[in-house]
Amino acid sequence: MTEIEETLRRTFGEAAGQAPRLPDLLPERLERIHRRRRRRSRVVLAAAAAVLVAGGTVAVVRGGDTITAVPATQARTRAERPAAPVEQVWPDAVRKIPAKGPGAAPWRPVTLIDERTLLMAASSGFERAAAVYAYDLGSGTEREIAAVPEPEGTVAFASGFAVGSGHVAWWTATKDSVAHFWAAPLDGGTARIVADQPLGPVDDGSGIDGLAVAGDEIVFSLNAGGVFTVPLGGGTVKPVEGGAGMHLLAWPWIGTPGARSEPGGTGFARIRNAETGETRTAVTHPGEELHQCGVTVCVGRSSDGRTFFRHRDGSSQKDVPGSGYQGRTPAQDRFYASAYGDAAPEGVGLYDLDTGRSGDLGIQAKGRSVSLPTFDTTGRFLSYLAGDELHLIDLTEIR
Repeated sequence: MTEIEETLRRTFGEAAGQAPRLPDLLPERLERIHRRRRRRSRVVLAAAAAVLVAGGTVAVVRGGDTITAVPATQARTRAERPAAPVEQVWPDAVRKIPAKGPGAAPWRPVTLIDERTLLMAASSGFERAAAVYAYDLGSGTEREIAAVPEPEGTVAFASGFAVGSGHVAWWTATKDSVAHFWAAPLDGGTARIVADQPLGPVDDGSGIDGLAVAGDEIVFSLNAGGVFTVPLGGGTVKPVEGGAGMHLLAWPWIGTPGARSEPGGTGFARIRNAETGETRTAVTHPGEELHQCGVTVCVGRSSDGRTFFRHRDGSSQKDVPGSGYQGRTPAQDRFYASAYGDAAPEGVGLYDLDTGRSGDLGIQAKGRSVSLPTFDTTGRFLSYLAGDELHLIDLTEIR
């Protein structure tokens, strides 16, 4: 958990216990404010964690910009409390590592480099990474990969870390409205800028909303739309064929509208495989609202207010109990985290749509609020702070 996440957790936890019920018209007022401030908030909230508050849901999503309030009168029954801790239900999936790395810098798990090596970012302050490390899950040892430079005039700090082809890549942006793409060899070395990309004003929400490493190229998309590639070794930024106005979902899948579209739109309702040309469009039914889709599964709300998951072709619909649901498509198309409890959130469970099994993550509510875990961008694992340890759940180890 980064410093901003810990600050938000404490702040919401202390405030929520004294907060009155939200008035019925507050969501509409917040939504109007949200629309005006939406673009500016993307940079400010990029490193925040999700926090659920009793009497309403306040979600600050890593890599996103959503702040939503739901009156208590609209809250539904929360998910069932899991019968056993997650380490008993799925023992092979649970890893526990120190919460701080070299120099007592807070760790942030980023993604798995391979089956036993985790890419970690060492925090140097608000939204900032000082360096990236390879952490050996077997031995518990770390190895510095590269320092993360912060050029003069940086206004959007290192984001979008991705690994592939023996490299780690990320982006930053400077106050001259230029995004800089960086790469460093995973074996260790010096990070260097491989390409620049002009942006709109960064403080107005312009930036990069997706980044991946595919083969010997960095693939990225702009908040404003458009998918591009640039060689890892440096070179010219080139548009992806058919990628105009599109956003990166999970390479080679790109789509529109992006996950940060204006309220009312379905994120990635229409997607296209940039390599094969295959297209897919999400099926909707009268009276319902789809919020967001992944490559296969969408999350939405029915006309009577029930949250559901279903395949984008309209099949295999399953209701999601609980007003504590985090509001993203399920990781690995099957796993989601949700708060459980009656009148107020009590803790958080991990739920498997395929088997119906669940495990208690051991995250306890603080007052009338509870922090939800963070999923990595690939959907492979989730992580959360528990005392002096980071708990990591590798979802690919759950059979």
